[in-house]
Amino acid sequence: MIKLNEIEAIFFRVLKDLKDYLNDLTLVGGWVPYIYTRFLWNNVLAKPITTVDIDFGFGDVKEKVYSKTIFDKLSSLDYTERHLEIGKIYPVVLYKKGKIPIDFITFPEIGNDIIEKFIGRQIDINKIDMFDFLIKYRMPINIKNKYRKVSSEIYCPKPSAFLYQKGAVFIDREDEQKRAKDLHYIYFILRYAPDIDIIFKEIIEYHKKGYFKNISQNLSKYFERSASQGCLMVEKENGPDDYIDDLRQDIFERFKKLRELL
Repeated sequence: MIKLNEIEAIFFRVLKDLKDYLNDLTLVGGWVPYIYTRFLWNNVLAKPITTVDIDFGFGDVKEKVYSKTIFDKLSSLDYTERHLEIGKIYPVVLYKKGKIPIDFITFPEIGNDIIEKFIGRQIDINKIDMFDFLIKYRMPINIKNKYRKVSSEIYCPKPSAFLYQKGAVFIDREDEQKRAKDLHYIYFILRYAPDIDIIFKEIIEYHKKGYFKNISQNLSKYFERSASQGCLMVEKENGPDDYIDDLRQDIFERFKKLRELL
């Protein structure tokens, strides 16, 4: 098992390796709450959520014409290739130091020319319906890591957009563990975001615009009462909590407020 300090160090090395491409990439997935905690909210009490995979989203590339694709850049560094199909050279997933997979995600309508010129056709690309929502509602976050003491900027979905999208897509996950993680990300934001009123207002606007119309039904199915499946899943994923006497009830009440918006 990789230790947290080692995972953090590798994460920031990957950001350094991709520094020339970060304006056209959006960090998505399990590292987003970590960035919120450490660099957006500056919350020293919240235990940051981390994951092993590092996921980047992309859409239309507007920054510039790149002399090298991301594949060309990373394959010249300390990344290894893991082939997805026996007998086929490509596509591959790149692993930093052979340990941490770097995944790239976009939406089905993306042009093949963007993939070929920006990412590289050699890399496996995961395409998700309506993923462009996270790209549209993103924000820059300044980060300064303890390993190199260098400030830089990375794009992440706005907390409201990250929360809203997770509430819509978690139910389609085939892996129950991944569903639990998605729900835990939502709870994490509901609990620790200092500007939750602003987040709620933005969520109302997404809902009015017709994004992910199934979100209300999804959450109601999992959070109807404190003993519902969703509360139990988040409680287990969260683990023991020294700050809340009745964790399950807290989970239920926070999701109830979210459901009432929708």
